Amino acid sequence: MFLLGVIGLCFGCSDGGDTPFATTTPISAVTSNIETDTEKPGVQINDVSNGENQFTGLGCSACHSTGSDKIIGPGLSGIKSKGDDYIRESITNPAAIIVEGFQDLMPKGFTNLKQADLDDLVGYLNSLN
Repeated sequence: MFLLGVIGLCFGCSDGGDTPFATTTPISAVTSNIETDTEKPGVQINDVSNGENQFTGLGCSACHSTGSDKIIGPGLSGIKSKGDDYIRESITNPAAIIVEGFQDLMPKGFTNLKQADLDDLVGYLNSLN
């Protein structure tokens, strides 16, 4: 008896047409309302490959290893733990933060880096383990 009631309810809700109970919605209609991080103001997706190119092209690798080895400056493995602000300050104003046991030898010309290149460089440094 219960089964007959459910079946009757299903047919009673139908308009008698060929429309199925569940309709399909195009994927584009569903995904057009989904926000992604790239659409949110203030969220930056870094180009790590460009950051690596900046690291090499600016000569950072002449003094800094991407591991823990000391060359002239400290190795950069694990620098992510210091935070983005520390990394940016170390690049753009290197005399402000001098790691114990090292001298103030870092070039001062990095204040003219494009913001996107600086962001990418920070993203690359954050990717180092």
